Amino acid sequence: MKACAKCGHENQDGARFCSNCGAPLGEDLAREERKVVTVLFADLVGFTARAEAMDPEDVRAVLAPYHARLRTELESYGGTVEKFIGDAVMALFGAPSAHEDDPERAVRAALAIRDWIVEEGELELRVAVTTGEALIHLSARPSEGEGMASGDVVNTAARLQAAAPVNGILVDETTYRATEPAIVYEEHAPVSAKGKAEPVPVWEARDARSRFGVDTVQAPRALLIGREGELEALVASLARARTERSPQLVTIVGVPGIGKSRLVFELFNHVAADPDLIHWRQGRSLPYGEGVSFWALGEMVKAHVGILETDSPDEAGRELERSVGELLANGDANWVEGHLRPLLGLGTDQEAHGDHRVEAFAAWRRFFEAIAEDRPLVLVFEDLHWADEGLLDFVDHLVEWASGVPILAVCTARPELLTRRPGWGGGKPNAVTLSLSPLDDEQTARLLAALLERSVLPAETQSALLQRAGGNPLYAEEFVRMVADRDLVSVGEELPLPESVQGIVAARLDALPDEEKGLLQDMAVIGKVFWLGAAAQIGGLERFAAEDLLHRLERKEFVRRERRSSVGAETEYAFQHLLVRDVAYAQIPRVSRAEKHQAAAEWIEALGRSYDHAEMLAHHYLTAFEFASAAGADTAVLSERARLALREAGDRAYALSAYPAARRFYEAAIELWPTADADRPQLLFQYGRVLTLTEAMRGVEVLTEARDALFAVGDIERTAEAEALLAEAFWLQGQRDRAFERIGAAESLIADEASSESKAYVLSNLSRYRMLAGEDAEAIRIGKEALEMAEQLGLDELRAHALNNIGSARTRSGDAGGLEDLEQSVAIAVAINSPEGARSYGNLASMLADLGQLERSSEMASEGLKLAERFGLWEPIRWLTAEAVWPLYFRGHWREAFQQLDELIAEFEETGFWLESSSRCLRGRMRLARGDVKGAQADAERAIERARIGKDPQVVWPSLAFGARAFAATDERRAEDLAGELLPEQARGFIGSQQIDWALNLAVVASLIGREEEFLEAAARTAMVTPWLTAATAYLSRDFGRAADVYAGLGALPEEAYARLRGAEAFVRDGHRAEADAELARALQFWRSVGATAHVREGEGLLAEAG
Repeated sequence: MKACAKCGHENQDGARFCSNCGAPLGEDLAREERKVVTVLFADLVGFTARAEAMDPEDVRAVLAPYHARLRTELESYGGTVEKFIGDAVMALFGAPSAHEDDPERAVRAALAIRDWIVEEGELELRVAVTTGEALIHLSARPSEGEGMASGDVVNTAARLQAAAPVNGILVDETTYRATEPAIVYEEHAPVSAKGKAEPVPVWEARDARSRFGVDTVQAPRALLIGREGELEALVASLARARTERSPQLVTIVGVPGIGKSRLVFELFNHVAADPDLIHWRQGRSLPYGEGVSFWALGEMVKAHVGILETDSPDEAGRELERSVGELLANGDANWVEGHLRPLLGLGTDQEAHGDHRVEAFAAWRRFFEAIAEDRPLVLVFEDLHWADEGLLDFVDHLVEWASGVPILAVCTARPELLTRRPGWGGGKPNAVTLSLSPLDDEQTARLLAALLERSVLPAETQSALLQRAGGNPLYAEEFVRMVADRDLVSVGEELPLPESVQGIVAARLDALPDEEKGLLQDMAVIGKVFWLGAAAQIGGLERFAAEDLLHRLERKEFVRRERRSSVGAETEYAFQHLLVRDVAYAQIPRVSRAEKHQAAAEWIEALGRSYDHAEMLAHHYLTAFEFASAAGADTAVLSERARLALREAGDRAYALSAYPAARRFYEAAIELWPTADADRPQLLFQYGRVLTLTEAMRGVEVLTEARDALFAVGDIERTAEAEALLAEAFWLQGQRDRAFERIGAAESLIADEASSESKAYVLSNLSRYRMLAGEDAEAIRIGKEALEMAEQLGLDELRAHALNNIGSARTRSGDAGGLEDLEQSVAIAVAINSPEGARSYGNLASMLADLGQLERSSEMASEGLKLAERFGLWEPIRWLTAEAVWPLYFRGHWREAFQQLDELIAEFEETGFWLESSSRCLRGRMRLARGDVKGAQADAERAIERARIGKDPQVVWPSLAFGARAFAATDERRAEDLAGELLPEQARGFIGSQQIDWALNLAVVASLIGREEEFLEAAARTAMVTPWLTAATAYLSRDFGRAADVYAGLGALPEEAYARLRGAEAFVRDGHRAEADAELARALQFWRSVGATAHVREGEGLLAEAG
């Protein structure tokens, strides 16, 4: 009988091809894997020179016993001798099969060889041991001189061996860290090795700490141990949901292997045993990229509706309509169905604008509420740490807003989720987080005893196992499974204790027959869940052969067969543990990965409904292309498939408001898109648009290319939109003139166009830039034109945008109705979940701050920042983060304010962000108060320099005002010049907003240079009268007490303290000692608390003068 090298099938003698898979027989198919291996390299010292004077037979007489002894020692520790080269030897540990402690085995073998050499006393040698990833040729025959391993780890071993002491053993850092508990080391100077950019850290191995090797026994799976309390909490939450008819959220958090999935399994058993029927819907988040948008939610909907992956769009639509109609007999059915369609890949044109997520959330919630009205509903969100931000928001929304129905939402996640969302579930009376800690020694011992059924291991081995398991149930479970897989009890083979889950899984995989291991690697390309058809297609197997192999793997508990499948006529399987999948995938060489990813994509594509699978197709085709390209293969077909899938994935992510994901997909598509292709201009525009939202500073080059390409093909409206986006990019870089050039070009392009979304978009942005330029009347006029057009066309996002501009201009013009416009802009943007909401919140916060409502301003800015962070919006995040420093300044938290401003200014200086000037002015205020005049003036100089380039009035005016104040004490002429620029602007009424930032500074300087009346006359004519202007005029009128009281009412402690200091100065001058002391006491209390040494010295001087 002839065994097939590919599938293992036994064939009749004389057969030329495998009767099972069709592979040629008699050919030694080259099989390669990537493996973490340990390399041992040893070489005799001085033997080459000695051999020159020896007869060849004498040389062989010396080397033969040396080679034999080394082979014996190396193989006794599980190593494979790859080759002898004269008096040098190279051996591998971890190839062709891995052990859990290969580094330790290699070092112990090196110690044994060294001890033998020293004991014999006739020869001397040097040894090095290194650990790292290598490409392993599994079919190599080392005995016939064929090399097995390739990689830097091999070269490094040879280099370190040459630097080792005589009869010494050097190991690299990876080997040292893996073996330090078992080996005694001495420090050694780093080795400068040829080909290495930096010296290689090394240690010298001296002795072993303990005996090597143990035996183990076979055991079955155990019952749940150590998680009884957590299970009770889960069951209690379900009972509460049923009794109170209210949603409950339980999040199970823990490291891989700690028992999250096991708890869900136990809850399912509880639900299955309940006499009342309970709906159970389960969905998983995929590890592709940063989370496939709303994938878990789509799985749940498909499962409930009964849609299979093989259903056509029409069939899926009919099933959806039927199911929703049965659940919702009232008028909600059409509304809910319309919002469920995008989740199932049945999207409409409306969704592509990506501005309806809040309404979609409400519809999705209504769907699940309708299910729960019939009977209790359990929703299990697996692997939530891989979920996109949108899904996290929806789970939060569901638990917060659903009412009157029994819903239990169970989420499993690694701790990374709480790093992303520190407040996840916090503050909700209906939320519980179960953080799974390692089992204690007693619980782990019980688990091991249950797994092993009887304790046959030596006491010291049992103790070591407890220590290495570390309380992780998967560690213990995988250890026992390995024993069962290798049947080590019956054959008495040695099995070392596992040191990590990765080591355990790698050892288990290497213990499998080649055909079983190969199939696992094939399925690892698909993911945690896979199907029989995929297994057959990727592996090139007949279905019956693939099914037989999967059955064997199921019995060995590598995979499990699911009861239901999301693909019609296909059996669905899943890896028992995701870590098994990860290790299996890591072993596949790049060339093979390319082939397997392409086969996976083709199988998924054959299911139909490519839009629904766009992100998975993009992942597989792009990965296949990258690996094929690295291997130098022909990539023409893969390139086209990858770019089309990437574009579709970008469109889907953008439609779901997953902007960072859309940016990544579009960027990857652009890299593969042919320059002359007719679709490239539109793709460039889509990429540039999402860059403006997420990484605005990168958008200029892309948008410029998009604009020119769109204009060349005659797409005038898109060209105008690109010009408007370019204006945004230049504005954010502080380049006002270039921004106005571009928005002017956009205006010219759409001047003669009919009403359209593009025209409304350009007009609304034109209104925005008129507002930013201080041309409020024109901003309002154009904004109203844009608003009317947006209302006619039903463009809610542009309604919010236009109202934002109109409201800002009206408020600054002294029209109280402007705040109502801004509030309406916020409401519309939030309702449709538009990124415009971040800007609406920000502008509302700015106007409220100017009007003296600092607390509500801070709240609005905080809400805007949350929204910006949720969408991943680059500019609003930085803008609103900078705005959040003002409350710290006003409340006297100057240490935190300084720290945040230092970080922001460093970033803004590097990127050219427009808020650098404002941030420097605020930091300069605090520097001036602390007596750092030079630092304050340096900030002022840079702020003015950047402001003059940007020409943004809301930045120029505060910069000039602070600059004048910063130079007033040392350079009165400079201060007068700067104030002289600003006062005429105030007189002409051009200075309206940002009074919070410039009014007091300008008032202080005006009083010093004798231009008080000019300021007061201009203030009397200012349309937007705010408490900041009121306080500044009181200051200039020498009514310092009233100014201080106004500032106190605002909560502006530094301004209050400064006004009181000046009031005390006046009282001292007028001889009113008691009044001066009272004001000084209040001022100095604040100045001392913030370390404002300049004002403290001044105040203490006044105290002394008053005394």
